[in-house]
Amino acid sequence: MVEFFGRARRLQVFAAVLLFYVLCGALCPPVARAATGEKDPLSAVKEGWGWPVVVIPPPSGWESKTGETIKLGLRAAEREISLQRSGIRGREVIFMFANLRDAKEIPQRMATWRGMKVAAIISFGGGERDSVLRRLCATAGPSVIFAGGENLKIIDPASGEPYPYLFALDLPYFARANALAELAAAQKPQRKVAIFSDVLSERIAKGARLNDNMLNARKIGTLPIWVSATREDQFNLLVGEVESGGAGIITSWLEGMATLSIWRTANLNQKGTKVFYAGSQQKILLDAEGLTLVDKDALLQRNERGKRDIIMKVRDMFGKVVSDPALAAKAYALGRWAIGAYSDESNTDPASIAKALEIVRDIPLMDETLYINRRTHRPTTRQFGVLTVVNRKYQSSGKVEVNSSEAVE
Repeated sequence: MVEFFGRARRLQVFAAVLLFYVLCGALCPPVARAATGEKDPLSAVKEGWGWPVVVIPPPSGWESKTGETIKLGLRAAEREISLQRSGIRGREVIFMFANLRDAKEIPQRMATWRGMKVAAIISFGGGERDSVLRRLCATAGPSVIFAGGENLKIIDPASGEPYPYLFALDLPYFARANALAELAAAQKPQRKVAIFSDVLSERIAKGARLNDNMLNARKIGTLPIWVSATREDQFNLLVGEVESGGAGIITSWLEGMATLSIWRTANLNQKGTKVFYAGSQQKILLDAEGLTLVDKDALLQRNERGKRDIIMKVRDMFGKVVSDPALAAKAYALGRWAIGAYSDESNTDPASIAKALEIVRDIPLMDETLYINRRTHRPTTRQFGVLTVVNRKYQSSGKVEVNSSEAVE
Protein backbone atom coordinates (compact mmCIF):
# COMPACT_ATOMS: atom_id res chain seq x y z
CA MET A 1 0.00 0.00 0.00
CA VAL A 2 2.83 2.41 0.88
CA GLU A 3 4.53 1.62 -2.43
CA PHE A 4 1.28 2.35 -4.32
CA PHE A 5 0.86 5.77 -2.71
CA GLY A 6 4.56 6.55 -3.32
CA ARG A 7 4.18 5.88 -7.03
CA ALA A 8 1.00 7.96 -7.15
CA ARG A 9 2.78 10.88 -5.50
CA ARG A 10 5.66 10.69 -8.01
CA LEU A 11 3.15 10.69 -10.89
CA GLN A 12 1.53 13.84 -9.49
CA VAL A 13 4.88 15.63 -9.29
CA PHE A 14 5.79 14.55 -12.81
CA ALA A 15 2.45 15.81 -14.15
CA ALA A 16 2.92 19.17 -12.42
CA VAL A 17 6.41 19.61 -13.87
CA LEU A 18 5.18 18.62 -17.33
CA LEU A 19 2.32 21.13 -17.12
CA PHE A 20 4.78 23.86 -16.09
CA TYR A 21 6.97 23.33 -19.16
CA VAL A 22 3.97 23.17 -21.48
CA LEU A 23 2.70 26.49 -20.16
CA CYS A 24 6.16 28.07 -20.45
CA GLY A 25 6.37 26.93 -24.05
CA ALA A 26 2.98 28.39 -24.83
CA LEU A 27 3.40 31.71 -23.03
CA CYS A 28 7.09 32.52 -23.37
CA PRO A 29 8.67 33.55 -26.71
CA PRO A 30 11.74 31.58 -27.85
CA VAL A 31 14.99 32.94 -26.44
CA ALA A 32 16.59 33.24 -29.86
CA ARG A 33 16.53 31.99 -33.43
CA ALA A 34 19.95 30.77 -34.54
CA ALA A 35 20.79 29.94 -38.14
CA THR A 36 22.46 26.58 -38.59
CA GLY A 37 22.55 26.31 -42.37
CA GLU A 38 21.83 28.06 -45.60
CA LYS A 39 18.04 27.42 -45.51
CA ASP A 40 17.42 29.24 -42.21
CA PRO A 41 18.50 32.69 -43.47
CA LEU A 42 16.41 32.15 -46.60
CA SER A 43 13.38 31.58 -44.38
CA ALA A 44 14.32 34.61 -42.29
CA VAL A 45 14.44 36.82 -45.40
CA LYS A 46 11.21 35.36 -46.79
CA GLU A 47 9.41 35.87 -43.49
CA GLY A 48 10.85 39.37 -43.19
CA TRP A 49 12.60 39.12 -39.84
CA GLY A 50 16.28 38.57 -40.72
CA TRP A 51 19.19 39.80 -42.80
CA PRO A 52 21.59 36.97 -43.74
CA VAL A 53 25.35 37.45 -43.43
CA VAL A 54 27.34 34.69 -45.15
CA VAL A 55 30.26 33.22 -43.21
CA ILE A 56 33.08 31.45 -45.11
CA PRO A 57 34.46 28.48 -43.13
CA PRO A 58 38.07 28.00 -42.00
CA PRO A 59 40.18 25.48 -43.96
CA SER A 60 39.42 22.83 -41.32
CA GLY A 61 35.66 23.17 -41.89
CA TRP A 62 32.72 23.82 -39.58
CA GLU A 63 32.90 20.42 -37.87
CA SER A 64 36.39 21.08 -36.50
CA LYS A 65 37.11 22.67 -33.13
CA THR A 66 38.15 25.83 -34.97
CA GLY A 67 34.89 25.90 -36.90
CA GLU A 68 32.79 25.30 -33.80
CA THR A 69 34.64 28.08 -31.95
CA ILE A 70 33.97 30.56 -34.76
CA LYS A 71 30.29 29.62 -34.85
CA LEU A 72 29.89 30.11 -31.12
CA GLY A 73 31.61 33.52 -31.18
CA LEU A 74 29.38 34.74 -34.01
CA ARG A 75 26.24 33.27 -32.49
CA ALA A 76 26.98 35.07 -29.24
CA ALA A 77 26.88 38.37 -31.12
CA GLU A 78 23.74 37.21 -32.96
CA ARG A 79 22.04 36.09 -29.74
CA GLU A 80 22.54 39.50 -28.11
CA ILE A 81 20.46 41.09 -30.86
CA SER A 82 17.85 38.32 -30.60
CA LEU A 83 17.43 39.04 -26.91
CA GLN A 84 16.72 42.71 -27.50
CA ARG A 85 13.01 43.42 -27.43
CA SER A 86 12.85 44.98 -30.90
CA GLY A 87 16.10 43.64 -32.41
CA ILE A 88 17.27 46.01 -35.15
CA ARG A 89 14.17 47.89 -36.27
CA GLY A 90 12.20 44.70 -35.67
CA ARG A 91 14.68 42.42 -37.46
CA GLU A 92 17.81 40.42 -36.70
CA VAL A 93 21.14 39.71 -38.37
CA ILE A 94 21.45 35.99 -39.08
CA PHE A 95 24.81 34.35 -39.75
CA MET A 96 24.69 31.79 -42.55
CA PHE A 97 27.52 29.25 -42.26
CA ALA A 98 28.24 28.25 -45.84
CA ASN A 99 29.60 24.78 -46.55
CA LEU A 100 32.41 25.02 -49.10
CA ARG A 101 34.76 22.28 -50.24
CA ASP A 102 37.14 24.67 -51.96
CA ALA A 103 37.47 28.14 -53.48
CA LYS A 104 36.19 26.96 -56.87
CA GLU A 105 32.64 26.83 -55.47
CA ILE A 106 32.57 30.50 -54.50
CA PRO A 107 31.69 32.06 -57.92
CA GLN A 108 28.58 29.91 -58.29
CA ARG A 109 27.55 30.49 -54.69
CA MET A 110 28.09 34.22 -55.15
CA ALA A 111 25.29 34.38 -57.71
CA THR A 112 22.96 32.75 -55.18
CA TRP A 113 24.02 35.05 -52.37
CA ARG A 114 23.55 38.14 -54.50
CA GLY A 115 20.12 36.86 -55.45
CA MET A 116 19.32 36.62 -51.74
CA LYS A 117 20.38 40.28 -51.35
CA VAL A 118 23.25 39.33 -49.06
CA ALA A 119 25.07 42.58 -48.29
CA ALA A 120 27.96 41.24 -46.18
CA ILE A 121 30.27 38.22 -46.01
CA ILE A 122 32.67 37.36 -43.18
CA SER A 123 35.58 35.19 -44.29
CA PHE A 124 37.66 32.86 -42.16
CA GLY A 125 38.77 31.05 -45.33
CA GLY A 126 42.21 32.56 -45.83
CA GLY A 127 44.46 31.67 -48.77
CA GLU A 128 42.78 31.03 -52.12
CA ARG A 129 39.26 31.53 -50.75
CA ASP A 130 40.10 35.06 -49.66
CA SER A 131 41.79 35.75 -52.99
CA VAL A 132 38.68 34.68 -54.91
CA LEU A 133 36.42 36.76 -52.66
CA ARG A 134 38.70 39.76 -53.15
CA ARG A 135 38.55 39.39 -56.93
CA LEU A 136 34.78 38.90 -57.09
CA CYS A 137 33.67 41.48 -54.54
CA ALA A 138 36.20 44.35 -54.48
CA THR A 139 34.15 46.66 -56.68
CA ALA A 140 30.93 44.68 -57.23
CA GLY A 141 29.97 43.65 -53.69
CA PRO A 142 28.76 42.28 -51.42
CA SER A 143 31.13 43.53 -48.73
CA VAL A 144 33.71 41.07 -47.42
CA ILE A 145 35.15 41.38 -43.93
CA PHE A 146 38.32 39.28 -43.75
CA ALA A 147 38.96 37.75 -40.32
CA GLY A 148 42.68 38.18 -41.03
CA GLY A 149 43.61 40.15 -44.12
CA GLU A 150 47.21 40.77 -43.08
CA ASN A 151 48.52 39.71 -46.49
CA LEU A 152 45.67 41.09 -48.61
CA LYS A 153 45.76 44.36 -50.49
CA ILE A 154 42.46 46.13 -49.98
CA ILE A 155 43.67 49.54 -51.18
CA ASP A 156 43.17 50.29 -54.89
CA PRO A 157 46.65 51.25 -56.18
CA ALA A 158 45.13 53.42 -58.91
CA SER A 159 43.18 55.66 -56.54
CA GLY A 160 44.93 55.14 -53.22
CA GLU A 161 41.48 54.58 -51.68
CA PRO A 162 40.22 51.27 -50.27
CA TYR A 163 38.13 49.09 -52.55
CA PRO A 164 34.51 49.91 -51.62
CA TYR A 165 33.55 46.37 -50.58
CA LEU A 166 36.72 45.04 -48.88
CA PHE A 167 37.45 45.22 -45.13
CA ALA A 168 39.92 43.49 -42.78
CA LEU A 169 40.34 43.00 -39.04
CA ASP A 170 44.14 42.78 -39.14
CA LEU A 171 46.49 45.56 -40.14
CA PRO A 172 48.66 44.84 -43.21
CA TYR A 173 51.81 42.74 -42.88
CA PHE A 174 54.13 45.74 -43.06
CA ALA A 175 52.48 47.28 -39.99
CA ARG A 176 55.16 45.38 -38.08
CA ALA A 177 57.62 47.97 -39.44
CA ASN A 178 55.60 50.60 -37.56
CA ALA A 179 55.42 48.43 -34.46
CA LEU A 180 59.19 47.86 -34.41
CA ALA A 181 59.84 51.57 -34.86
CA GLU A 182 57.51 52.34 -31.95
CA LEU A 183 59.27 49.70 -29.87
CA ALA A 184 62.70 51.15 -30.64
CA ALA A 185 61.49 54.68 -29.88
CA ALA A 186 60.15 53.51 -26.51
CA GLN A 187 63.69 52.36 -25.61
CA LYS A 188 64.88 55.98 -25.99
CA PRO A 189 68.03 54.71 -27.70
CA GLN A 190 71.12 56.84 -27.26
CA ARG A 191 72.72 54.89 -30.09
CA LYS A 192 71.60 54.01 -33.61
CA VAL A 193 69.42 51.15 -34.84
CA ALA A 194 71.05 48.80 -37.35
CA ILE A 195 68.57 47.21 -39.75
CA PHE A 196 69.57 43.93 -41.38
CA SER A 197 67.81 43.13 -44.66
CA ASP A 198 68.13 40.55 -47.43
CA VAL A 199 69.01 42.14 -50.76
CA LEU A 200 67.47 39.18 -52.62
CA SER A 201 64.00 39.32 -51.01
CA GLU A 202 61.61 42.03 -52.17
CA ARG A 203 59.26 41.49 -49.22
CA ILE A 204 62.02 41.64 -46.60
CA ALA A 205 63.65 44.64 -48.30
CA LYS A 206 60.36 46.57 -48.34
CA GLY A 207 59.76 45.95 -44.64
CA ALA A 208 63.30 47.04 -43.77
CA ARG A 209 63.03 50.24 -45.84
CA LEU A 210 59.73 51.15 -44.19
CA ASN A 211 61.23 50.46 -40.77
CA ASP A 212 64.21 52.68 -41.65
CA ASN A 213 61.96 55.54 -42.79
CA MET A 214 59.83 55.37 -39.66
CA LEU A 215 62.85 55.41 -37.37
CA ASN A 216 64.27 58.42 -39.20
CA ALA A 217 60.89 60.17 -38.87
CA ARG A 218 61.24 59.67 -35.11
CA LYS A 219 64.72 61.25 -35.20
CA ILE A 220 66.42 57.93 -34.52
CA GLY A 221 69.64 57.30 -36.46
CA THR A 222 69.86 54.12 -38.50
CA LEU A 223 72.47 51.89 -40.12
CA PRO A 224 70.85 49.95 -43.00
CA ILE A 225 72.74 46.71 -43.71
CA TRP A 226 72.04 44.76 -46.91
CA VAL A 227 73.21 41.17 -46.97
CA SER A 228 72.66 37.85 -48.70
CA ALA A 229 71.11 35.82 -45.91
CA THR A 230 72.51 32.56 -47.27
CA ARG A 231 76.00 33.45 -46.00
CA GLU A 232 76.02 32.98 -42.23
CA ASP A 233 79.78 33.51 -42.02
CA GLN A 234 79.35 37.24 -42.67
CA PHE A 235 77.52 38.13 -39.45
CA ASN A 236 80.51 38.01 -37.09
CA LEU A 237 82.16 40.83 -38.99
CA LEU A 238 79.00 42.83 -39.72
CA VAL A 239 77.69 42.83 -36.14
CA GLY A 240 81.04 44.05 -34.90
CA GLU A 241 81.05 46.82 -37.51
CA VAL A 242 77.57 48.14 -36.68
CA GLU A 243 78.33 48.07 -32.96
CA SER A 244 81.49 50.05 -33.62
CA GLY A 245 79.40 52.39 -35.78
CA GLY A 246 77.18 53.26 -32.83
CA ALA A 247 74.35 50.72 -33.00
CA GLY A 248 72.69 49.84 -29.70
CA ILE A 249 69.80 47.96 -31.29
CA ILE A 250 69.88 45.53 -34.20
CA THR A 251 66.58 44.83 -35.97
CA SER A 252 66.71 41.72 -38.13
CA TRP A 253 64.31 41.29 -41.04
CA LEU A 254 66.13 38.08 -41.98
CA GLU A 255 64.99 34.50 -41.45
CA GLY A 256 65.27 32.69 -38.13
CA MET A 257 68.68 31.02 -38.62
CA ALA A 258 70.31 34.24 -39.80
CA THR A 259 68.76 36.15 -36.90
CA LEU A 260 70.04 33.55 -34.44
CA SER A 261 73.56 34.02 -35.87
CA ILE A 262 73.26 37.79 -35.39
CA TRP A 263 72.11 37.33 -31.80
CA ARG A 264 74.95 34.90 -31.00
CA THR A 265 77.57 37.35 -32.23
CA ALA A 266 76.01 40.28 -30.35
CA ASN A 267 75.78 38.12 -27.22
CA LEU A 268 79.43 37.09 -27.46
CA ASN A 269 80.54 40.71 -27.98
CA GLN A 270 78.87 41.64 -24.66
CA LYS A 271 78.29 45.28 -25.59
CA GLY A 272 74.67 45.30 -24.46
CA THR A 273 73.29 45.38 -27.98
CA LYS A 274 69.60 44.47 -28.14
CA VAL A 275 68.28 42.32 -30.99
CA PHE A 276 64.77 42.82 -32.38
CA TYR A 277 63.22 40.35 -34.79
CA ALA A 278 60.71 41.31 -37.51
CA GLY A 279 59.37 37.79 -37.96
CA SER A 280 57.03 35.56 -36.00
CA GLN A 281 57.62 33.30 -33.00
CA GLN A 282 59.92 30.37 -33.82
CA LYS A 283 61.23 27.56 -31.65
CA ILE A 284 64.69 28.00 -33.11
CA LEU A 285 64.91 31.45 -31.50
CA LEU A 286 64.17 30.23 -27.97
CA ASP A 287 67.94 29.96 -27.47
CA ALA A 288 68.24 33.72 -28.09
CA GLU A 289 67.86 35.00 -24.52
CA GLY A 290 66.65 38.61 -24.57
CA LEU A 291 65.65 38.66 -28.23
CA THR A 292 62.43 40.66 -28.72
CA LEU A 293 59.70 40.58 -31.37
CA VAL A 294 56.19 41.95 -31.94
CA ASP A 295 53.12 39.74 -32.38
CA LYS A 296 49.67 40.80 -33.59
CA ASP A 297 47.78 38.12 -31.61
CA ALA A 298 49.85 37.80 -28.44
CA LEU A 299 47.74 40.20 -26.39
CA LEU A 300 44.56 38.25 -27.15
CA GLN A 301 46.16 34.89 -26.48
CA ARG A 302 47.61 36.04 -23.15
CA ASN A 303 44.65 38.07 -21.90
CA GLU A 304 43.29 35.78 -19.17
CA ARG A 305 40.47 38.11 -18.14
CA GLY A 306 39.39 38.64 -21.75
CA LYS A 307 39.46 34.91 -22.42
CA ARG A 308 37.44 34.23 -19.30
CA ASP A 309 34.82 36.81 -20.35
CA ILE A 310 34.20 35.23 -23.77
CA ILE A 311 34.21 31.73 -22.24
CA MET A 312 31.54 32.81 -19.74
CA LYS A 313 29.48 34.58 -22.40
CA VAL A 314 29.37 31.51 -24.63
CA ARG A 315 28.79 29.12 -21.72
CA ASP A 316 25.91 31.19 -20.33
CA MET A 317 24.25 31.44 -23.75
CA PHE A 318 24.82 27.96 -25.15
CA GLY A 319 26.16 25.75 -22.36
CA LYS A 320 29.35 25.09 -24.31
CA VAL A 321 33.05 25.82 -23.77
CA VAL A 322 35.11 27.25 -26.63
CA SER A 323 38.42 25.55 -27.39
CA ASP A 324 40.16 28.77 -28.52
CA PRO A 325 38.93 31.82 -26.57
CA ALA A 326 41.09 34.27 -28.57
CA LEU A 327 39.53 33.07 -31.82
CA ALA A 328 36.05 33.20 -30.28
CA ALA A 329 36.71 36.81 -29.24
CA LYS A 330 37.73 37.65 -32.82
CA ALA A 331 34.62 36.01 -34.23
CA TYR A 332 32.47 37.87 -31.73
CA ALA A 333 34.12 41.18 -32.71
CA LEU A 334 33.55 40.48 -36.41
CA GLY A 335 29.92 39.68 -35.68
CA ARG A 336 29.55 42.96 -33.82
CA TRP A 337 31.15 44.77 -36.78
CA ALA A 338 28.62 43.35 -39.23
CA ILE A 339 25.69 43.90 -36.87
CA GLY A 340 26.86 47.47 -36.23
CA ALA A 341 26.53 48.28 -39.92
CA TYR A 342 22.91 47.09 -40.00
CA SER A 343 22.18 48.92 -36.76
CA ASP A 344 23.51 52.23 -38.09
CA GLU A 345 22.05 52.09 -41.62
CA SER A 346 18.32 52.00 -42.36
CA ASN A 347 18.93 51.19 -46.05
CA THR A 348 20.23 47.63 -46.23
CA ASP A 349 21.25 47.35 -49.89
CA PRO A 350 24.91 46.27 -50.42
CA ALA A 351 26.19 49.77 -51.26
CA SER A 352 24.63 51.30 -48.14
CA ILE A 353 25.89 48.51 -45.87
CA ALA A 354 29.40 48.97 -47.35
CA LYS A 355 29.28 52.64 -46.42
CA ALA A 356 28.06 51.75 -42.94
CA LEU A 357 30.80 49.12 -42.42
CA GLU A 358 33.52 51.70 -42.92
CA ILE A 359 32.46 53.85 -39.95
CA VAL A 360 31.36 51.29 -37.33
CA ARG A 361 32.51 52.21 -33.82
CA ASP A 362 32.80 50.57 -30.40
CA ILE A 363 33.63 47.04 -31.57
CA PRO A 364 34.75 45.06 -28.49
CA LEU A 365 37.82 42.86 -28.95
CA MET A 366 38.79 41.89 -25.41
CA ASP A 367 40.61 44.98 -24.03
CA GLU A 368 40.60 46.80 -27.37
CA THR A 369 37.69 48.92 -28.56
CA LEU A 370 37.92 49.11 -32.33
CA TYR A 371 36.85 51.99 -34.56
CA ILE A 372 36.91 51.46 -38.31
CA ASN A 373 38.86 53.94 -40.42
CA ARG A 374 37.07 54.76 -43.67
CA ARG A 375 40.41 55.58 -45.35
CA THR A 376 41.82 52.11 -44.69
CA HIS A 377 38.75 49.86 -44.11
CA ARG A 378 40.66 48.43 -41.17
CA PRO A 379 40.51 49.30 -37.47
CA THR A 380 41.91 52.76 -36.80
CA THR A 381 44.44 51.26 -34.39
CA ARG A 382 45.53 47.78 -33.38
CA GLN A 383 47.79 46.72 -30.54
CA PHE A 384 50.82 44.47 -31.04
CA GLY A 385 52.12 42.44 -28.12
CA VAL A 386 55.83 42.66 -27.33
CA LEU A 387 57.44 39.28 -26.56
CA THR A 388 60.93 38.72 -25.18
CA VAL A 389 62.75 35.38 -24.89
CA VAL A 390 63.35 34.59 -21.21
CA ASN A 391 64.49 31.14 -20.08
CA ARG A 392 63.51 29.61 -23.43
CA LYS A 393 60.00 31.04 -23.34
CA TYR A 394 58.35 33.98 -25.05
CA GLN A 395 57.29 36.25 -22.21
CA SER A 396 55.03 39.27 -22.54
CA SER A 397 57.01 42.48 -22.11
CA GLY A 398 54.55 45.19 -23.13
CA LYS A 399 52.61 46.38 -26.15
CA VAL A 400 52.79 48.96 -28.92
CA GLU A 401 49.95 50.52 -30.85
CA VAL A 402 49.91 51.07 -34.60
CA ASN A 403 47.64 53.43 -36.52
CA SER A 404 46.28 51.84 -39.70
CA SER A 405 46.53 55.11 -41.63
CA GLU A 406 50.33 55.02 -41.15
CA ALA A 407 50.74 51.36 -42.18
CA VAL A 408 51.63 50.42 -45.76
CA GLU A 409 50.17 47.42 -47.57
